[in-house]
Amino acid sequence: MIKKKISIAVAALMSLTILSACGAKAPETPAVPETPAAAEDLTTDVLVIGGGGAGLVSAITAAENGSEVILIEKLPMLGGNTIISATGITASDTALHEASGRPFTKEEHFTRTMETGKDLPDKELVQLLVDSSADAYDWLVSLGLKYKLHEKDNFWIIPEEGHYGSLLVTAFKNEMAKHENITVMMDSKATELIMDGSKVTGAKITGKDGSEQNINAGSVILATGGLNNAPEMIAEYNPNYKGIHTQMTTAGATGDGIVMAKAIGAKLVDMDKFQMRPLSSNGNWYNQSLIVEEGKGGILVNKSGERFADETMNTWDLGSEILKQEEAMAYIIFDEEIHETKDGKKAVELGRGVKADTIEELAELLEVDAEALKKSVEDYNSKIDPFNRKTLGKITTAPFYGVKTLPSSHYTMGGVAINTEAQVLNEEGAVIEGLFAAGEVIGGLYGAGRVAGNNTLDDIVFGKIAGRNAAGK
Repeated sequence: MIKKKISIAVAALMSLTILSACGAKAPETPAVPETPAAAEDLTTDVLVIGGGGAGLVSAITAAENGSEVILIEKLPMLGGNTIISATGITASDTALHEASGRPFTKEEHFTRTMETGKDLPDKELVQLLVDSSADAYDWLVSLGLKYKLHEKDNFWIIPEEGHYGSLLVTAFKNEMAKHENITVMMDSKATELIMDGSKVTGAKITGKDGSEQNINAGSVILATGGLNNAPEMIAEYNPNYKGIHTQMTTAGATGDGIVMAKAIGAKLVDMDKFQMRPLSSNGNWYNQSLIVEEGKGGILVNKSGERFADETMNTWDLGSEILKQEEAMAYIIFDEEIHETKDGKKAVELGRGVKADTIEELAELLEVDAEALKKSVEDYNSKIDPFNRKTLGKITTAPFYGVKTLPSSHYTMGGVAINTEAQVLNEEGAVIEGLFAAGEVIGGLYGAGRVAGNNTLDDIVFGKIAGRNAAGK
C-alpha cells in the first residue's frame, strides 16, 4: 500500500485568512510537494475519484477508518463546485435551532424536501439525509466553522461571515492534512472503471502529460459531480435544454462519473431533471422577483424586442423558452422601481445592465427594434397579455433598464442510483460490488427540485457513509 503524506497544494496564508473569518485557527498544512503522476500502476485500499466537497469528506472518513486512500482530481485544484457555493447548509433539529429558539424539525425538513422535489425523491434516501443532518452540522462545527440561522429562513444555516464554499473547502483541506494515509493526485483524470468480474477494483487514469496508469483499489468512491459543464450531455437527457449556457459551474462538472458508471451497467435515475437559472449572466443568477413581483415586475424580450412567454412560469420551463430564442438569450426589462430593490441593483451591477431615460433609447443600447420593444412595454402596461401571466407588473417609471440573461445550468438533480449504504446499484437494482458514490453524481435525492443547502448536507452525509463503507467499517 502507498504510504505518503498528503500532497495537497493549500496556500498557508489563504487557509489562515479564510478560517480566521469564521473564528477558527487553521492547522498547519504539511509542506509536502505535490506527488507527480506516476507511470507505474498504484495500489490502495480506497480510491476516491473527485476532489469536491463529497470527495474530500469521503477521503477524510475512509482515512479516519484506517484505510490508505488515494484521491484523484482531474483539475489542478481541489474544491469542485463546492468551492463556488454560497448556499450554506440545510439541517434540522440542530443545537443551533435549539439555541436560537427557531425550530426546524426533521418532519419539516423531510416534507420540504419531498414537496420541493414534487414527491419524486427516494423516501429512504431523504429520510437518511434528514436524520443525519444534525450530526453533519455538529461535524462542521467541530472543524472550527461558525454558523448562524438565515434571518428569514430557519432551515438555512449560513456562516457567521465569509464565503461559504471557500470556508468549507479550506476546512476540509486542513482536516485532510492531518492524515498521512491520504495521497492526493492532481491533474489526474479517471477514464474507466476497472472490473474483476462483477466487482469494481480500481480505475484507469490519464495524467496531464497524457501518461496512463491503473490505480487498483479495494473500493472506489465516485465523487465526480454532475453534468453542469457538459451542455451536450444535458441536451441528450433533456432536449428542452439544448443550448444551455454553463456560466454557473466549474470546469470539472462534465459527467465523468456518470459516463463511467453507466458503462459498467449502473442504473441512472432522474437524468432529465436539472436545476436551471433562467435569469443568469457572468456567473451570477438573479432573483425572479425582477419579472414576477405583482404590481412591479418587468418582462423578458428576445433580440427582436418581443415578449415570448409567461415570465411567471416555473423556472425550468422558463429557461427552456429563453433557450428557444435567437442566440439562446433574452433581455430582462424593468423600471426604476424594480431597480431600487436589492435584486434590481444586483442584476444591473453584476449583469452589466444598461439604463436609459426612454424605452426607445433603451432599445438602441440593447440593439433591438425600438418599435417592437415600445409596443411590448405599452401592451404590458395596458394589461394586454397573450401569455396569461399569474401576476402583472408595470414598466412606467424612468429610467428604464435592460439586462442580458443567459439561462445556465446550476445543479444536476439526477445521477447514479445508490442505496442507503451509498453503494451504486445496477439496472436490476443489485449492488455493484466495490463501487460507492456521494455528492452531485448521485440521483434520487431531489427529483424535480432542490432545497437550498441540502446539496451541502448530501456531500457530508453520503460522503461519510461512502467513506466508512468503502473502508469496510
